[in-house]
Amino acid sequence: MELKISESSHPNPHAAKSFENLIAIEQQKEELLNSLHLLFDKSNIKKWHKKHHHSKLSFLAKITDGLPLIILAGDVGCGKTALANSVSTPLGKKLDKRIICFETPSNIRGAGRVGEISNRITEAFSHVKGKIGKTDFGILIIDEADDLATSREQNQAHHEDRAGLNVLIKQIDLITRDEANLAVILITNRIKVLDSAIIRRATQIITFERPDNAARKKVFQHLFSGVELKERELSKLVEATEMKDVLYSFSDLIQKVGKQAVIMAIQKDVPFSFDIYLEVLETVTPSPTIS
Repeated sequence: MELKISESSHPNPHAAKSFENLIAIEQQKEELLNSLHLLFDKSNIKKWHKKHHHSKLSFLAKITDGLPLIILAGDVGCGKTALANSVSTPLGKKLDKRIICFETPSNIRGAGRVGEISNRITEAFSHVKGKIGKTDFGILIIDEADDLATSREQNQAHHEDRAGLNVLIKQIDLITRDEANLAVILITNRIKVLDSAIIRRATQIITFERPDNAARKKVFQHLFSGVELKERELSKLVEATEMKDVLYSFSDLIQKVGKQAVIMAIQKDVPFSFDIYLEVLETVTPSPTIS
């Protein structure tokens, strides 16, 4: 089974728009962008170190020499994958460098043959490092990382899974040893099942949650930009999306309800409005959480 790794070059206008449209996760956007910037721009750290500590902050090397691994963890539909796929554009602008973003395919595990997972993981890292060379910067996104990084202590962990995990750990370790301009972003909905060795290697773990009242208000303000929405209507939407056992995700509010509301408005040949959105909202239940 051929291993097809998707790639995109940054900065690019499409990713810039996607990054801009990620509403109400400003903190996560800033944390990821700043972490990647520091991973790739060691000169900035050295300037700060020299300016404020005369290059005598002894523990700094332990931080700056850490592994270029970041974990994005949290519930489904909360922007993890969209952020990972778009952050390379503002990062490239900040560094004034070309960034190549890679993403492993959903069939990264292969067909289950002996040694296949390990071989495909090695192939993925070799391919990416070969593509970025010594001049470009690269980000490798591994979505649904629990498929590759499930704890070796899990009862159902198969020998091939444990072998694949060991190879993944080795390949992450080799990034620093090879001085590759590469960062790895692991995305998971179930961080509790990840192996402790992966968790320990993460420079940062950024968590995502379903939007609270303030975040949902921002989402609705974004959705109704260019459409008249009274303050009481905005408050009613925030209240209506709270009266559930499970909160709506960002994807629920924008992709599910928002898209269906637009379709309904087109079919009825009426404007997109509060009434249309609320009508659809009452028929859509929040997506289930993943524990």
